[in-house]
Amino acid sequence: MTCAHPGCRTYICEDGPYCYRHSPNQEELQARCIQMLLSETNMVDFSLTGSEFEDLVLPKKELIASNLAWCTFRNVDFSHTTLLNTFFDFCLFENCTFNNILSRYAVFSGSKMIDCDFSGSIIIHTNFCGVDTFRCNFNDCDLYFSTFNSSYLRDTSFEDCNLKKADFVHTDQRRVSLRYSNYEEARR
Repeated sequence: MTCAHPGCRTYICEDGPYCYRHSPNQEELQARCIQMLLSETNMVDFSLTGSEFEDLVLPKKELIASNLAWCTFRNVDFSHTTLLNTFFDFCLFENCTFNNILSRYAVFSGSKMIDCDFSGSIIIHTNFCGVDTFRCNFNDCDLYFSTFNSSYLRDTSFEDCNLKKADFVHTDQRRVSLRYSNYEEARR
């Protein structure tokens, strides 16, 4: 369902007729979301867009069919999480860690990523279209069928990665390392 505020087409939060931006109790919604992120319980079908999260370490858990678009994440450790059909589009990620995650059908499109580390992860069929990366590390990742098309990749490393069928069409790459990766099997 979408927000009851006139003209707003954003999905509602878990318990109300409004999205996070139009909710009268934003602080309570954000506190509940942080509590859910930090609990060992999987997050399924959760929506909270436009919020800010800082200095969190998530336990090993699954985020499934959830919408966290337009959020800001600073110093958040997503390591060992599983992201299935979860939306992080148009987010800002600063100093975030995604080591050893499993990501399938997740969406990061339009996001900005600064000093983020995805190393050692399985990231398949994941959408990074239009991302802007700076000093990011994707080393030792399986990026099978993931898309980075129309992205701006700066000082970003894809060393020893599986890039089979990954899409790098129309990317602007500056100081990108693809050493020991099968870049010839990617679309470019």
